[in-house]
Amino acid sequence: MKNLFQKLLLFIFMIALVPTGYSQTKKTDLKILYVGTNPDKPLSDREKSIYTNLERKVALRKTRANDFKDLISKHFNSVTVVYGDDFKEEMAADYDVTIIDTYLTPFAGGYEKDENGKIIGYNTRKYLTENYNAATIMIGEPSAFIGEGRDLKMDHLCLCLDAHAHGMKLDHPIFNTPNKINVTYETKETPANYKARYGGKHLDKTMQMWRIQTEGYTEGKGMPIGLVSTGYAFDNDIDAEWISGGYNSKGVEATAIGRHANFLHWGFAAAPEYLTQSAKLAFINAIHYIAKYKGAKQVTRKIKRIPLRQYLRESQWTVSDEGSAAWLHYINKDTLKMRLEKEKIQAKKDAGKQLSELETMQLRMPIRKETRIWTIRHEPQYLKEKFGENWAMYENYYKENMDYFYPIPDERYTYWSAVDEDAKALGIANNNIKILETAIAMLSNNDRTEMAKRILKRYTNETFSTAKEWKKWFNKNRKNLYFSEGDSYKYIII
Repeated sequence: MKNLFQKLLLFIFMIALVPTGYSQTKKTDLKILYVGTNPDKPLSDREKSIYTNLERKVALRKTRANDFKDLISKHFNSVTVVYGDDFKEEMAADYDVTIIDTYLTPFAGGYEKDENGKIIGYNTRKYLTENYNAATIMIGEPSAFIGEGRDLKMDHLCLCLDAHAHGMKLDHPIFNTPNKINVTYETKETPANYKARYGGKHLDKTMQMWRIQTEGYTEGKGMPIGLVSTGYAFDNDIDAEWISGGYNSKGVEATAIGRHANFLHWGFAAAPEYLTQSAKLAFINAIHYIAKYKGAKQVTRKIKRIPLRQYLRESQWTVSDEGSAAWLHYINKDTLKMRLEKEKIQAKKDAGKQLSELETMQLRMPIRKETRIWTIRHEPQYLKEKFGENWAMYENYYKENMDYFYPIPDERYTYWSAVDEDAKALGIANNNIKILETAIAMLSNNDRTEMAKRILKRYTNETFSTAKEWKKWFNKNRKNLYFSEGDSYKYIII
């Protein structure tokens, strides 16, 4: 009996030593391909420009690929490591999940130049072809470059993701299977930029956050910077899902973890050595989760720089009395922090220490002291000429036209929002399917046929010439038509 009691105590003691959130699981037979950076490869010019502690960055690179391999190998029987320069997308077909943790080389796109070397255009760089349908996790900033090349919802909103996650959808498989994640919260001050924005104006002074990394880039020790993608219209219940936000400089809705088709964005950039135990297991769960999307079809797209409607709501907020006051409070309160940071950099320079390109740029930046005119800096020039400093007119412009904005390409390789006067005349929001039904009825009745044709061309990808063809198409597909802002405000068939 005494021996039995001693064994029981030993068992309880051993259980107590198991780290929080840990689950003992058998290795699975999923085949994993990890695409990393050659540890001996020198830093690129871009990496030199965005990191302040280059020696630490080089040191972290030396161990990163092996660190990921060690973590993944604890949970999967088959793990292969290749370096980015040796990776060919055809390799992924032989694996259940591919993890891309490095910058790939584009096969197309970039700036177009004339015979004199003058830039005359730009095409988005492409890194993976449309035929690539492997189940893939993309880590950190490379996710944005790959995502924009494939018109994914993963984009380059902000290279500013730090060490904590928030707003997690805890019922999601990533937090539950095969490992049950024990998310422990820390109370953090709500980032001031969150509260300055429309989406965060009702947030409390503090937020509950989950620590993903044991060290963040804001500590200034050379930790890689994570990336958040645009959260607006990310979660569409069709082929994309927003899973978690993270501490960043762009807003509470930004996407730190999310999936679009066969791609999963893991925005946190730390290697496993600097992940908490619960975050490591969540990453392992993410591998299991994305595996089932091998071969998944991408249905919706997010064309680069399309002005999503939520961006327009942010613009309306920014020019309003309440919104402009919130923004100016944030900007001018931040002035003191900027001044102190510049003083640190100047002291470093005075001590004869070498500055990074980022620090040099920060030193050149003027100390901000903004007034309300700052809040209309992004407004179209024609509106500035029309409204001047009549702030109420800017806000009313958005209020009156929010249901009728649509994107038009401009000469700067981006888009601007125009008001659809046709939809406005009908009084039907362009994201209401009645607008197509009404336009087809107008064609059938020879009622304002030119207007009807403009509407159908503007909001679909079809090119039918007769009302009969349009009606047949509409009746067949009505239940499967989805208004996709990312697809340039088009009704697509899902």
